[in-house]
Amino acid sequence: MAIKRVRIDYTVYPPLHQSGGQCWDFRTFERARKAARALGPGSRIYRNFNQTNKDERALSDWRSGKWFWTWDGAAFSSAIDHQLPKDAASRE
Repeated sequence: MAIKRVRIDYTVYPPLHQSGGQCWDFRTFERARKAARALGPGSRIYRNFNQTNKDERALSDWRSGKWFWTWDGAAFSSAIDHQLPKDAASRE
């Protein structure tokens, strides 16, 4: 069956995220940034790609490499994550 689309969303992890801890998905980067600011310095945002077919069944769900954004209390900075949170490993 043909691929319908690839949808992008963003996952926000709180500071000092533990395996099995909460994380939140947002459809827009702006909403993810707002949530990261509310969680405080050290929160991270990862971009995800979700692929569905015409029946709306998920074909795959993966993270866009190891790039992420971190809120430091004043601004967002991007970096490469050499050690992804364990919850994120299943999304790659």
